[in-house]
Amino acid sequence: MPETDRRPITASEALERLRRTPEGTLDAVLAEADLDALVRAIAGGWLTLPLRTRGRRELLDLLLRERIDELRAETVARLLHAMRRLPPTPSSSSAIRDALRSRTGEAFRDLKYLLNASGDHHDLEHIVFEHLLPDDREAVLAHIREQAEQAEHLELRILCDIDDTVRSMLHDPRWPRGTVYPGVVALLHALDRGRSGDPWRPGDLTFVTARPGGPRGLIEQYTRNGLADLGMPPHTVLGGSLLNLFTKARIAERKLQNFERERLLFPECRKVFIGDSGQADPQVGAAMRQRDPEFVVRVLIHDVVGLAEPERAALAAQGVETFGTYAGAARMLADAGFIERDAAAAIDAEVRAAVAALEPGPGRERLEAALAAEAA
Repeated sequence: MPETDRRPITASEALERLRRTPEGTLDAVLAEADLDALVRAIAGGWLTLPLRTRGRRELLDLLLRERIDELRAETVARLLHAMRRLPPTPSSSSAIRDALRSRTGEAFRDLKYLLNASGDHHDLEHIVFEHLLPDDREAVLAHIREQAEQAEHLELRILCDIDDTVRSMLHDPRWPRGTVYPGVVALLHALDRGRSGDPWRPGDLTFVTARPGGPRGLIEQYTRNGLADLGMPPHTVLGGSLLNLFTKARIAERKLQNFERERLLFPECRKVFIGDSGQADPQVGAAMRQRDPEFVVRVLIHDVVGLAEPERAALAAQGVETFGTYAGAARMLADAGFIERDAAAAIDAEVRAAVAALEPGPGRERLEAALAAEAA
């Protein structure tokens, strides 16, 4: 192939080709395009800043305003995801604002969920709270509220901690360190299916952690990679900051911030929060229930430290339920109508088989006691 055929496409060439695309065919063209490369072509460089700024503005106008009605939700989501390479300038922020407000009803909710299942840290939360400028952010949040008021059904979303909730990592002596808790993956799948208006709509599951986001979301991406091989439903990850690692108060503060953002982004939904007793999750769950008990319909805490009965009772009085194994959690959720009975039975069998396979010792004895108590 001649060298000239391999050179990157310029912003002006990209614009010209897209302008010539016949009406009704733009979505098909973009479906085959490398949108990251397209955005790189207009992303800018100091030597050509005026030209690139104009080209960027014209391209965003063309795709996200003038011809956006031709595009499927999947294509709009890919475009907004590719825009992570652009700085949060007034032109890019207002283009994102207009693109999000171009959709209403179920089409808008489809777009939100697609953005939330992007596979990296540039998800809906990052777009709204990190890429939009304040006035545009408020306009988008207002649009979200308006569309939520018109929702015909309430979807269930799951907010789930990771350390000592998905894996035994810090405070749980019952299982070998790094163990993925038996039943947790099946439970999250059952919740994802159980009450969603569309069980195949991606993005119902959000993992929340106090781990730092790091530069360009590297820690969040590391966390996603660690979850990728577990067979989880489509999900996103909300991370923390380095300062949040030092005290339980900081951890709680960050998780509550994540909760508040989720409530702003998905007011048409109802939330189940699953955490553990090792750090600040019981306090976080109680605060969530106090702030909005209609939004947070269940808080389940995986007891990894052996809470005394008065502590469990005090949490229950605040709307926080505790469980020792995921067989118990599944039973609670099935009793409340959030998952199917057959799913709970399968989770119970998985947990019992895993406990029976452990070496005899105090950890196994504690788990067997928890299973007996939860079955009573």
